[in-house]
Amino acid sequence: MKFFDTHAHCDDKRFEGEYEGGTHGVISDCLNDNVSYIINIGTNLENSRVSTELADRYERVYASCGIHPSDVFYDSPDEAIGVIEELLKHPKAVAIGEIGLDYHYEDVPRELQAIYFEKQMELAKRLDMPVIIHDRDAHGDCMEMIRKFPTVKGVFHSFSGSAEMAQELVALGWYISFSGTVTFKNAKKPKEACVAVPSDRLLIETDAPYLAPTPHRGELNRSSYVQLTAEEIARLRGVSVEKIEKITTENAKRLFRIK
Repeated sequence: MKFFDTHAHCDDKRFEGEYEGGTHGVISDCLNDNVSYIINIGTNLENSRVSTELADRYERVYASCGIHPSDVFYDSPDEAIGVIEELLKHPKAVAIGEIGLDYHYEDVPRELQAIYFEKQMELAKRLDMPVIIHDRDAHGDCMEMIRKFPTVKGVFHSFSGSAEMAQELVALGWYISFSGTVTFKNAKKPKEACVAVPSDRLLIETDAPYLAPTPHRGELNRSSYVQLTAEEIARLRGVSVEKIEKITTENAKRLFRIK
């Protein structure tokens, strides 16, 4: 089986120090193992550019480009997002992201996060591109923002909301992606939500090198571990792993317009 990892940070510096071959080692190993495609996710100007470079180098790696809510400290939001717009012209740039809101820490002003979020949603509307949403402890404000842009669609990655929120997002045309958190013993909400999401809106990811699934929790995550997430979702939904592999790959290709 080959799985589509819709969200990974293979250029993360931790791979250079802790994985043989660093970024290129982990990508090659995973693509040669059980991974069909990887979307390498941008969170700022620098690694969004790196994502496009990795997409150039690897046939089955695609890029997303965006400014994460923790990286919103550029002198000019408009100039920074202008750089993102140029990077999105790359033929293998498939989404704007990750973008959104993160209220877990108080070191980034919420008002500033909202400015970047809204401007990147406006960019998505203008370019007709899907978005990848980061929502950490900010469910209400994230929902309010996406309702302002009814024509913009995408995915809430590493979903942590309730089953009811997932169903509301699906009704609005969104996809829901689950990471290794769904394998955690006490992860009640992700487990319930992954059962509630219709088959045609379900995605899987690693968020590597973060959120390694059980039994690798606390270790360096990598794209090949996405199978463990798929296996847990299959168990929870009462279907085969092969079915989860098939539907999540089809869904990812549809959302990100990959032929």
